Amino acid sequence: MGWAGVLSIGLAAALPVRAQEVEAPETASRWGIGLGAAVIDRPYRDYDDETKGIPILYFENRWTEINGGRFDFKINRSEVLNFRVRARYTLDGYDPDESEYLQGMEERDDSVWAGGAVVWNSPFAELSAEYLVDAMDKSAGSRGRILAERRFGMGRFGLTPRIAAEWVDDKYVAYYYGVRPGEATLARPAYEGDATVNVEAGLRLDYSPAQRHTFFLDVAATEFGDEIKQSPLVDQSRQTRISAGYLFRF
Repeated sequence: MGWAGVLSIGLAAALPVRAQEVEAPETASRWGIGLGAAVIDRPYRDYDDETKGIPILYFENRWTEINGGRFDFKINRSEVLNFRVRARYTLDGYDPDESEYLQGMEERDDSVWAGGAVVWNSPFAELSAEYLVDAMDKSAGSRGRILAERRFGMGRFGLTPRIAAEWVDDKYVAYYYGVRPGEATLARPAYEGDATVNVEAGLRLDYSPAQRHTFFLDVAATEFGDEIKQSPLVDQSRQTRISAGYLFRF
């Protein structure tokens, strides 16, 4: 499990950089660096919580945006509706050596997912949708996600609630939560699963004591779909995550 996977979880939804930046020319580049940490409660049986340090990198210009483990190429320029080509590195894999119950399983790898996304800056919230496929062919799966969030500014503070739903196909479920016939035991029956939908709710607090400095705290919980809950590898119905850190914007 590489740090980039944690970064995509801990930062990509952790800090709305653009919402806090001073206005800049449309063609200007904006970037920032920082450091954070994420504590992730993994759903697998006998799997300890993970604490990871997060190097933070943010960059945006007229055509591209890098935010955590996500890279976007901007197809158009609009204040309201934006279309993007997207690549995202996600932390979905596991090391069977980290859990006694997973002994005898083959390692499941993290992967890069690529596809398209659309972002709508509506008067009520920022709405986005994406559809991605496994570009490294680890699972040969696909996934789709819709997200709604809105930042409420309160002086130097900001509060951003969000809710998201993510559909993952049967190949994704079989790879990350399935048990192959050769991996099955009396205590761990074979399992494939089917496509399902996970639902996430989160709340982010950010604080900017000065123009270029921002601290953030993000708390999120994901409720897994039935096809993941029914996996013999899973012993809880949801996953929680806490991320915190600091960003300096140049």
